[in-house]
Amino acid sequence: MPRKFLNKLLPDREATYQRLYRKWYMRPFNFLMHDPALWHAGRHETCRAFALGAFICCLPVPGHMLLALLGAFYLRANLPVALAAVWINNPVTIGPIYFVAFKLGIHLMPLPRGIHGTAANAVTKPWMPRELAHALQYFEPLFLGGMVEGLLFATVAYFGLDLAWRLSIRGRWKLRERQRAEKPAS
Repeated sequence: MPRKFLNKLLPDREATYQRLYRKWYMRPFNFLMHDPALWHAGRHETCRAFALGAFICCLPVPGHMLLALLGAFYLRANLPVALAAVWINNPVTIGPIYFVAFKLGIHLMPLPRGIHGTAANAVTKPWMPRELAHALQYFEPLFLGGMVEGLLFATVAYFGLDLAWRLSIRGRWKLRERQRAEKPAS
C-alpha cells in the first residue's frame, strides 16, 4: 500500500474539511481537523487506523463510525482509513463476526447451566423485565468475545498491512535498482 496509491483513494483534506466545517456535529472537533496526522497517508498512521477500524468492527455496540472517529482523533490515526475499516462489519459479515465472538465469549466465560432453554436462572432486578435480564446474560459473552476477537483481528490487520506496505516498498526499490543497472553508464 504505497502512499501514492492511498493518496489517490483518500479524499482531499481541504475539500473534506470545508464540507464538514459548518456541520453541527463536527463543531467540537474543528480544532482537531487541521491535525496533519489525521490525513497523512504514512505507514504508521494508516496501519494504526486500519487496526483501530478492525477492532471497532468486532464490538457488538452501535455507533461504530462515531467510535472510529473518536479513536482516530485520540490515536492520531488516518481518519478516512479508520472510518472505512469499520465497514469490514457490514450486513454480509455481521453474522459470522458476531457468531465467532459469541462462541469465543462462551469459551472464555461459560453461561450458567440450564440457561440455554429457559430464562429461569436469569438474574432479575425488580425494575428489569425478565426477558431483558435473559438477553443481557447472552450479551456479556458476546461483548467479551467481541473484545478478544477485535484485539486479535486488529493485531493481524496492523501487522498484515505493515508487512504488505514494507514488501511493496522493497519491491519498488528492487525494481529501481534493476532499472539503474540496465541503464548504460554515460
